[in-house]
Amino acid sequence: MARPRLALGTYGEIRYYQLGPKKWQARTKYRDYDGKVRHVERVGRSKANAKEILTQALRDRSRAVAGEEITATTKVDVVAVKWLDELDESDKAMRTKRTYRESWVRDVQPAVGSLAGFEITVSLATRVLRAVHQSSGPGSAKHAKVVLGGIMGVFVRHDAIETNPVREVVLPKASKKAKKEKMTLEPDELPQLQAKLSNDEKACRRDLPDLVDGLAALGCRIGELLAFDWTKVDFEAGTIAIEGTVIREKGVGLFVQEHTKSSAGMRTVEPPQWYMDQLKRRAAESDCKWVYPSTRGTLRDPDNTRADLREAVAETEWEGLHPHAFRHLVATVLDAAGLTAREIADYLGHEKVSMTQDVYMNRKSTGSSAAKALGKLERSA
Repeated sequence: MARPRLALGTYGEIRYYQLGPKKWQARTKYRDYDGKVRHVERVGRSKANAKEILTQALRDRSRAVAGEEITATTKVDVVAVKWLDELDESDKAMRTKRTYRESWVRDVQPAVGSLAGFEITVSLATRVLRAVHQSSGPGSAKHAKVVLGGIMGVFVRHDAIETNPVREVVLPKASKKAKKEKMTLEPDELPQLQAKLSNDEKACRRDLPDLVDGLAALGCRIGELLAFDWTKVDFEAGTIAIEGTVIREKGVGLFVQEHTKSSAGMRTVEPPQWYMDQLKRRAAESDCKWVYPSTRGTLRDPDNTRADLREAVAETEWEGLHPHAFRHLVATVLDAAGLTAREIADYLGHEKVSMTQDVYMNRKSTGSSAAKALGKLERSA
C-alpha cells in the first residue's frame, strides 16, 4: 500500500545525521504549496538543536510561502533570503554553499541588495560583475554571477520579470597569466615528477609520492582521496568506493562529508592493479583508519596537502602544480586508450550526461577498461 501523500505545508519524519563533533544535521521532506516535495535541512550543535532550528525554518517557510508575493518592485535582498534557503535545501556540497553565501555577503549584497528586481538590467549586472572581476579576480566574479543569476531566477519563476538579465552577462576571459598558472600534466611528465618526489626526503615524510600515485590512478578530487578509509577499499573485488570528501567547517574543523561534490561523484571504480598492490602494502603497515592520514594519524587537510605539493615542486618545471591537474591527466590517458566519454565521465565522477545515459546506464560502478588504460602510470621502483 502506497504511503499517504503529505498535506500541503506539512513535513514528514525528521532524520538526523552526525557530520562531526558537536555537529548534527536534521533533514526532512516538506510539501510546498506548489505541491512539490522538497528536502529541507538545517545544522545544529546537537540533535535537539538541529531539530529546533529545522522546525523553526519549516514554520517560517510555511508562513512565507502562504503569504509572500514577489513582484518586480521587491528588493533583491528580500528575494536573496529565499534563494539562500533553496541553496541550503539543495544537495550541493557544504563548501559550495558556504562559498555562495560568502559571495552574496561580500560582493553581491553591497552592490545590489537595496535595488528592486526590475532595476537589475543586463548593463547594471555587467557593471557589477565586472567590478568584482577587477577587484577580486575571475573566481570571485564567477561565484557572484552564479549568486546573482540564482536570485534573479527566483524573480523569473514568480513572473515578476520576464527574463533573467544575468544570463546575458559576459565576463572577461581569463588572462594569459591565469591560464599559465592553471597548469596541466602530460603523461610523459609523470615518471619524472614521481622520481623527483621519491628522491625528496621531505616529500616522502609528507607521503607525497603515494598521494600522487593515488591521484594518478584515480583522477579523483584531493578531498575525495583524503576521505578514504580502509572500509572503502575492497581488495577481493579490486574496487574502491568514492563516497565522501574532506572539508573544513568553521567552528567544527575537518570532517568527512558523506557525499561527494555531486551525485555523479558517488561511484565505485576499479583502479589499475599496481595501485591496488600499493594499497595492500600500505594496509599491512597501517594502524590508522585513514588510507592517507596526516603525520599525526588524523584526518589530513586538503589545503595543507595542496601547499605541501606546491612546496615540493617549487622552482621546478611543475611549479604551481595543483592536484586537479591529475584529473586532466587521467582523462587524457583514458581518452587516448579509446574509452568513451561516458566511461571517462563515470570514472572521474563528472556529471556530463544525456537523457539516455541518465536513464539507461549504470553510473554507480565502472568496468575494467579504465584500470587497463591506467596500468602504465605505475611509478618506477
